[in-house]
Amino acid sequence: MASQRTILLVEDDPVILEAFEFTLQRRGYYVLSARDGDTAMALIAQQLPDIAVLDMMLPGKSGFQITQWLKEQSEAQVFVVMMSGNTSVAHRDYALSAGVDRFLAKPFAIAKLLEAVEGLCPPAPTARINGSGVIPQPAAMAVRSSFP
Repeated sequence: MASQRTILLVEDDPVILEAFEFTLQRRGYYVLSARDGDTAMALIAQQLPDIAVLDMMLPGKSGFQITQWLKEQSEAQVFVVMMSGNTSVAHRDYALSAGVDRFLAKPFAIAKLLEAVEGLCPPAPTARINGSGVIPQPAAMAVRSSFP
């Protein structure tokens, strides 16, 4: 089994992109990041990720277009988490009908992102938090997440 799962992270806000990238890397993921849809498509052409975290509205290709292409290229095997500042029910429902596996309305706590990503694509059992040892596996995490 691979030592890391690959995440495609696409967000046009550089501050959010950097924060999410850092957090996901610390959880043991290999992160391919892009600030626009066209760069994201080029990254996908080179390597299919295990999961994608996409902003809905991006320069170039939209999160919807990337989702559609990812699902086609992977025969629907790549999970997609879409995030958006547009919190309307219509946008969320459209995203889910377009093949998105999880929808996160901005703003959200980083814990919600980790919950969505790790719920769909847990870190590989051999993944390590940088310099801290092995990441707790889902059973241990479930116990810890039950605390207030």
